[in-house]
Amino acid sequence: MTTQDNILLFGLGAIGSVYAFVASRAPNTRVYVCARSNLEAISTHGLNIRSKRYGDHFGHKFAAVKTPADMSIRDIKFSYVICANKAVVTTDLPVSEQIAPAVSSDSTIILIQNGVGNDAEFRTRFPGNTVLSGVTWVSANQPTPGTVDHMYDEGETLQLGVHWQDSIPREVQQSSLNHIASLLRSGGTDIEVVDPIDLWRWKKTIWNCVWSCLTALTQCNTVQYLTSSGSAEVVAKRIVQEMNLIARAKGVIIEDEYLEWVVGCERVKKGFYSSMCKNAVYSQPMEVGVIVSKPLSYAREFGIETPTLDVINALICAMDWRFRNGVKPNFAA
Repeated sequence: MTTQDNILLFGLGAIGSVYAFVASRAPNTRVYVCARSNLEAISTHGLNIRSKRYGDHFGHKFAAVKTPADMSIRDIKFSYVICANKAVVTTDLPVSEQIAPAVSSDSTIILIQNGVGNDAEFRTRFPGNTVLSGVTWVSANQPTPGTVDHMYDEGETLQLGVHWQDSIPREVQQSSLNHIASLLRSGGTDIEVVDPIDLWRWKKTIWNCVWSCLTALTQCNTVQYLTSSGSAEVVAKRIVQEMNLIARAKGVIIEDEYLEWVVGCERVKKGFYSSMCKNAVYSQPMEVGVIVSKPLSYAREFGIETPTLDVINALICAMDWRFRNGVKPNFAA
């Protein structure tokens, strides 16, 4: 008898919607989603996804709830609880506490988020559960609640790996990783199983620290930024260099070719705006903590000088503070 995998996805933004859709296409799965601003749209009309890879699908239905504590899912045993929410500073309960009602002793937790250090909260809260990380390279946005545009111009992939828990046999953790990788592949996406996952988390965080921050601060796309002054590329490269020093201090060795690629790759030369830039345009909270501030805390721990990152962190955190507190410039004051 085939066992059904119940999957709960927490955080139904653009990226979460793509992976909820992919997981729902896998055989013997039932996907439940936790949505907030788009809950009414998803519950009433389903998800509309316009995708260059998967085609256009309208009214794709999920079992939608507002929180993992919803009484309608209280008795469901979830094989996987996927956190695809933005890792922003919030006054809400920690995400590990929010998902706790849905986590059983057999649940595997998957973090599909930007940044480094995210896993510590979950490994501490759930020492008996396997914790996986996904580093995603997907271009998608949600122009209206419940409608997602999924671009495929640059391709997409998800590096997936384990944050190893000493309290759990490695073969148990590896088996859970292999199973979800197989499910997502059967749903149509590309999965690369990697070890250590921290290497890829740092690679993506360096990318985000450069281009999320610089496009958000300047509201230029990458080409506009790089051609704006002789200092622009210098600053971008210094961010890469300082972030790499911190990664090395943490035992993560990144190849030089990748570090050069961050500033010189074809996507950068074509010009793009980051999702953080869009957050800045609309005065929305940004993922500054796990992308900039957390790496800087490691730099302090190891005594690493990071003059460029210090400036970037001060500026981007001030913007984020203003957005989170609803503060607008008051020139009459």
